[in-house]
Amino acid sequence: MTSKRVAVLSCVSFNSQLVKRQLINYQASHGNQAKHFLHVASDGDIDAQELLSLGNIDVDAATSSYRTSNLCNFGGQIANSKRLLISAEQFDYVYIHTDADLIVQGNLAEYVNKYQCGFLKQKPSVNWPHYKKMMEDPCFSALRDYLGIKPEEIITGRQEGSFFPIELWAEMTALFEKFYHEEFFSNQALLWPIEEGIVPTIASKLIGNAYPDFAPKVKNIVVTKPLKPAPRGVNPRDISENCVNIEDIKQTLDIGSNDACIAMKWFSRNLSDPAAKFANEKLNP
Repeated sequence: MTSKRVAVLSCVSFNSQLVKRQLINYQASHGNQAKHFLHVASDGDIDAQELLSLGNIDVDAATSSYRTSNLCNFGGQIANSKRLLISAEQFDYVYIHTDADLIVQGNLAEYVNKYQCGFLKQKPSVNWPHYKKMMEDPCFSALRDYLGIKPEEIITGRQEGSFFPIELWAEMTALFEKFYHEEFFSNQALLWPIEEGIVPTIASKLIGNAYPDFAPKVKNIVVTKPLKPAPRGVNPRDISENCVNIEDIKQTLDIGSNDACIAMKWFSRNLSDPAAKFANEKLNP
């Protein structure tokens, strides 16, 4: 059976060489069965045109007036989705990735085609550092009122590695645009990791209302290594113990099933990182 195409959405900000490393890694997994839609932050150091010239990797990269930040790149994902949905190309699934993960096993497109929908679902904790901002977000509150979502129906969870059928994602995107306007993302005081609350909450509500066949049978594919706090001014990914190492990869593969597609998050920003090289070699035996 021929795999249906997957649109891979990601927001990127800095160091085009790291982005290229990730695109090459993903390409080794999915081949020409997927296309990457990249939102390039306007306040970063990446030239979108540079990412469009990667030979056999299918990329659509652009910047926009939607602002992104280290805390929240949700505006960039809205911009990605808008370009995706007006594309003349046909896609059947959407997959979300970040500029910090690499696939370590499996064919992404085949896995998404097999399971159709997968994302993390957990009840929010009042101890989550962003809980108060989530509950006070006027846009999220208005959207919940619009869909009749009760506080106890709010779901959270990291969304990198999540995937959705295009019909569901298109309806979700229309709601994102309706309630989150561009100017919202210019106010740093309002920002929180919006995708960690809004994506699973809205997806679950729409699945329950209109898309029961898309109820997720699996979680997302990304295994996220917990980050330890870093001193002020230091990127946590520049601290070696925070980054995925070869032993982490081996242990994750030992735990996971052999037919799963698995990605891991928080690889070192060092371009000669042994773990990143090992991950790519796993996909190119």
